[in-house]
Amino acid sequence: MGKKLTKTDYWRIKKNILKKLYSAQAFSKGHMLFERLQSSIPGHLKGFVKVVLSDLLKEELVLLYGKTQHGDAFQLNIKKLAEIEKIIF
Repeated sequence: MGKKLTKTDYWRIKKNILKKLYSAQAFSKGHMLFERLQSSIPGHLKGFVKVVLSDLLKEELVLLYGKTQHGDAFQLNIKKLAEIEKIIF
């Protein structure tokens, strides 16, 4: 049986993903691949990135940019920028 995701780890991953997309300015034209988002997460939490990312998609904070030849790409929802900045800062 695998490790369960704690609330603090969940928020740490969520904040990390949003911060990474924000710093790369992945808004309307920019995007970032899933592998790049996962690379900044500690090894023992990498398995939970998909779970947190799917929740961010449901909250519409992160949007699916589309499929590229290298995999799925994501970007921030510019309409919810104020909410994203509250989480990050």
